[in-house]
Amino acid sequence: MKINELKGRLRGEVITADDAGHAAAHDALIWNGRKPDRQARLIVRAACVEDVQEAVRFAAANGLTVSPRGGGHQFTGIAARADVVVDLGALDALSIDVAARRARIGPAVTNARMASVLGRHGLAFPLGHCGSVPMSGYLLGGGVGWNSGAWGIACFSVLAVEVVLADGRLVTASADENAEIFWAARGAGPKFFGIVTAYHLSLHREPRAILTTVRFYPLEAVDEVATWAERVMSRAPANIEFTTKISAAPPQMPVSGMIVQAISTVFANSEAQARALLDDLGEGAPAGVLHQLDGVPTPFDVLYDLTAKSMPEGHRYAVDSVWSEATYPEVLREVALAMADAPSPESLALVMLRSPVAKRPEDAAFSRIGRIFGAVYGIWQDPAADGQVTAWLRNSIDAIAPLCLGTYVGESDLDRGPRRLAIHSPAAAARIEDLSARFDPEGLFGGPKTKARAA
Repeated sequence: MKINELKGRLRGEVITADDAGHAAAHDALIWNGRKPDRQARLIVRAACVEDVQEAVRFAAANGLTVSPRGGGHQFTGIAARADVVVDLGALDALSIDVAARRARIGPAVTNARMASVLGRHGLAFPLGHCGSVPMSGYLLGGGVGWNSGAWGIACFSVLAVEVVLADGRLVTASADENAEIFWAARGAGPKFFGIVTAYHLSLHREPRAILTTVRFYPLEAVDEVATWAERVMSRAPANIEFTTKISAAPPQMPVSGMIVQAISTVFANSEAQARALLDDLGEGAPAGVLHQLDGVPTPFDVLYDLTAKSMPEGHRYAVDSVWSEATYPEVLREVALAMADAPSPESLALVMLRSPVAKRPEDAAFSRIGRIFGAVYGIWQDPAADGQVTAWLRNSIDAIAPLCLGTYVGESDLDRGPRRLAIHSPAAAARIEDLSARFDPEGLFGGPKTKARAA
């Protein structure tokens, strides 16, 4: 390999396995405090699209695998899985056509930045629930975001993508041009056979009022909460996002151990409309509430502050998720049983119940969805607990799996071997494999997955 020749052709930086800063740079690729084994022989910090093309051509010429890295937020560390990691962190351009409600963004643009910029123009997008996550992997895996019931899964608001393919060519893919690549770019996740360097997005009008009501209950009330939620959400419009959070009680609560939070967020055209929807949703809510927050204004910056507190950076994470068409009480009961045995008090679970009129996906690689979306998060700090928490997570998902039909790649335990819950439908999985064989015949983007190391 002629590394110096590669360096000479790049505007960005190359870090090799022999460089003194390689270990720190490799660990910094991954957001999770539980870092993967150091595998990348080269880390290319691309300064422009041409750098991405040069890195891909170099890897192809030298028989090396390639992985793009946007923000490294997928919890199993897949961004660092290959011989050559192309860090897209500098590709963060963002331009908006306000009149046309369109945007062109780089893969490193984060949810929080996007929300802030769009908000200044009265626009919005089904952005992810974590503000620090960039668009790269979020959109490539589908994108289960804010107000997705009304706006749809995020990748279906993507109009086109600019992609560097395995031969180094830069192409644009849309419904009318390179349609097969476009089909795969909406949901293939880490199985995608290229590197997306820009997304063209369709935007939505910003809700004039976003209000949230939170009811706190003891864990023993989980069946009552689930039964109530099933009833009231059966008539709920698509712009209501209902989530049950199971986590440790905060210090100010009059109980200890795990509690249940019933969180209702409304994205409405007016405050009056939002409050009316919350009032209707609250009809028949279980008694015995420990604490209640009613109709709190929660613009996107507040929503991101709240989620950041639950997901502290630097902690260790093991995460898996499920889609289900079972009843909400059935799923929530199994999740509650799992959380009652959580080995770390920082761990939590989120179980979302979608409106029956929530927007359905179009034909794309994103092909698994259900009325219920749930994610279980093992969160801890001591490396010695890695095995215990990971085993608990997998046992928990195994117990829930008979009620479920799939998993979501953005929050899936990709370190597991054969899975009971698939990311894609059989037809979509077969089509992704066929397209990969055509567009990436040497398996440039098919590097082995990594396992987390203890420390």
